Amino acid sequence: MKTLEDFITEDSTSTEYLEEQIPKTKIVAEPSQGFIIKEIEMKGFMRYIEKTTPPITFPGKFTVITGKTGSGKTSILDAITFTLYKRTSRTDIQGIKISDICRSGGYVRVSFFQSAEEYVVERGFSSSSLPYLTLKKNGKNIEGNIKELEGAIEDIVGLDYDGFRNSTFVRQEEMKELGSESGARRLNIFQKLFRLETFEKAHNLVDRRYSQIQRHIQVKEAELKVEKKHAEKLPELKDLLKRLKRERDEKKGKEDTLKKELKAKVELLEKLEKDHEEYVRIQTELKGTAKILERIEKKIEDAKKHASKFNELKKKAKELERETQKFDELREEADKLTELKNKVQRIKDRLQILKEQEKLLKKKSDENKNKLEKELKIQEKRISSLTTGLDKDEAFGLLRDEGGLKERVARISLELDWLKENQKLVKELTKEQARANSALTKLSKKVSDINADSFILSEIKDRVKSIKSRFHELEKVGLEESEKQKRGINELEKELSEIGFKDKEEKKLLNIKKELKEMHNKRGNLKNIRKKLDEIGDLSKLIEELEIQKKEKTSEKEDLKAKFQKLTETEKDYLGIKGEIEGLKKEEKKLTSDISQIVGKTSQIASQLADLEAAEQRIKDTESELEGERERAEIYDILRNQIFHKRGIVMYAIDQLLPQLSLETSTNLSDMTDGRFSKVRLNSYEENNRYGIRIEVSGADGKWHDVQEFSGGEKTQINAALRFAIAKELASMPQVGRTYGRMKTLFIDEGDLGSLDNESSRELFISKLFSMGEFFEKIILITHLSEVAEKFPGRLMVYMTPEEESKIKVMA
Repeated sequence: MKTLEDFITEDSTSTEYLEEQIPKTKIVAEPSQGFIIKEIEMKGFMRYIEKTTPPITFPGKFTVITGKTGSGKTSILDAITFTLYKRTSRTDIQGIKISDICRSGGYVRVSFFQSAEEYVVERGFSSSSLPYLTLKKNGKNIEGNIKELEGAIEDIVGLDYDGFRNSTFVRQEEMKELGSESGARRLNIFQKLFRLETFEKAHNLVDRRYSQIQRHIQVKEAELKVEKKHAEKLPELKDLLKRLKRERDEKKGKEDTLKKELKAKVELLEKLEKDHEEYVRIQTELKGTAKILERIEKKIEDAKKHASKFNELKKKAKELERETQKFDELREEADKLTELKNKVQRIKDRLQILKEQEKLLKKKSDENKNKLEKELKIQEKRISSLTTGLDKDEAFGLLRDEGGLKERVARISLELDWLKENQKLVKELTKEQARANSALTKLSKKVSDINADSFILSEIKDRVKSIKSRFHELEKVGLEESEKQKRGINELEKELSEIGFKDKEEKKLLNIKKELKEMHNKRGNLKNIRKKLDEIGDLSKLIEELEIQKKEKTSEKEDLKAKFQKLTETEKDYLGIKGEIEGLKKEEKKLTSDISQIVGKTSQIASQLADLEAAEQRIKDTESELEGERERAEIYDILRNQIFHKRGIVMYAIDQLLPQLSLETSTNLSDMTDGRFSKVRLNSYEENNRYGIRIEVSGADGKWHDVQEFSGGEKTQINAALRFAIAKELASMPQVGRTYGRMKTLFIDEGDLGSLDNESSRELFISKLFSMGEFFEKIILITHLSEVAEKFPGRLMVYMTPEEESKIKVMA
């Protein structure tokens, strides 16, 4: 019986894969710089239609990306994973393809540092929708196809898609799930974050391997049965082999005789080959000479026709030159008169426009004033009809204060229940509760005066102010425009009287234009004739040269005809012998094919005989192999049901992680609650064959409470403390293949900050986030809360244009 160690050594293919997939529980690595984001450039990606100019950069350690919900903030995270892994949070949804989020001609380019080297990755689609991927290291291209470059990127980053997303991104829904989900679901989240789902893959792998071995055993048993049946055919195959050998020898004899005859014919053909080549050469030259002679005769004919036409055109050109010699002098005089006429007309047109504009401006000014006066009276009447004196801003201030007091009263009630055994604290909290209730009663009375008219009043006040401002502006602009129009009219009338363009000049201009039109047509004809003369040229010399060429080629053609007639009889003999050789080759080919088939059958039967004679040994070998396969199946059964099952290595790894995470989470929570909560306990458990993780926090009463018992804001603080501890742990893990890689950039998407109930809680959250800078080179927070964004030294604003395109700008 083989041991597990023997089995693993033999089955190296499977075990090497499993070793690559199984991460170590805790490895201390040498410090390394790790993944640090530098900049992002997008075009045609999701709602970032235009190129992000300049690229999105993160110059400092801390950067916040702010903007309204749906403006495209989270798309920046998707852009990073799209470039590095061709996956996003959108494409993880079934039915969404990568081409749905990146248009033709679109791309994303991401620059980052890894181990002091700068890398630039660009992924996108060409204008013809073909995908492409480029990779540069320190400005130099890394060659390879898309698949090869994707593998190189994973090696550089040290993580696959899931590992990168878990180590670098902290998403709002993920933080909520840690506190709100069941213990079993929470265990699945831990497995995903720490890549422990690899053990499930290992379990599935050995399960498949177990099934493969079982099927292999069945196949081998069937083979044994077939082997024994084939052994019965041995005598029949030996007799067939003898007959085939006799037939092969007969056909080889015929093949030798045929080859001798073919050799004799080939030797005779070779003697005639030289005369055949000469025959073909002369035949080709004769055809070529005839074609050349035909082309020369055609050129002579065309040249004579063109020479006659040349003389006619030359005579016509001289006549037109004489008739158009005064054209330039007349055109200059016409241009002067035309310019004078156009100037007069332009002045008249401008004068008419100014007079009409003066009337329109006065009419429009009076209409706008009347309209504004009516609108002002309407707004004043609306104010007198309202039922409240509070405007919108006053109303919102009162409602915000009332909400804060109600939250305080509710929290005191919860603390009274927890601290009922501590009379001193109960007494202080009761007094504080009374003060809060009294303040809430007074404030609620003022709030009762708030109604929908508060919003209307704010709107009316703004509108009245705007109307009065517009009225004064209209009066000022109207007076300035009127004075401007009058000055313009006076200046144009004076200029018109000084020019003096009369009927005499008008008539003279018409006569000159008529004469110029006739000359222009003649000049056009002259230009065309000159062009044709240039194209034709003097052809007398060309005709003389062509006649000489014709005479030479005619003589050459007659010489070739005489040689061709002498070689005709020899060519007939050559073609006859060549036909006989082709017939012999066909016969030889058939004999060779028949012999080849016989040899193939002989070899096949000989092989079958050897195989049948060795059947006994193969049967023994197969039985031995089956025994080994059954032993391997037994070992795989142990692996799938005991080693890689969730109750095995997975829970062991989780139990190694939880103590350190508990300590780090406790420290984080103490910092984020100003010491109010400072103890967190993370424990694994098993109930009814189900495994999970329990999160408990020591409350103000000194007792342990499940995370579900706390308020929304408190749960957010607990979840954030735990997720920050996980981020720190992941950041400290060394690279292990593509499973773990040290990350020095952390993105936090929203972080559930909206659920924190007061400014102090948010301040502590941000303070803790800043302290994470000790472990990360870049920390980028995505939030829609402007009051949180103001605390960051680096700020980026994402906004949506009216055309629903995402844009980004740097905030001062």
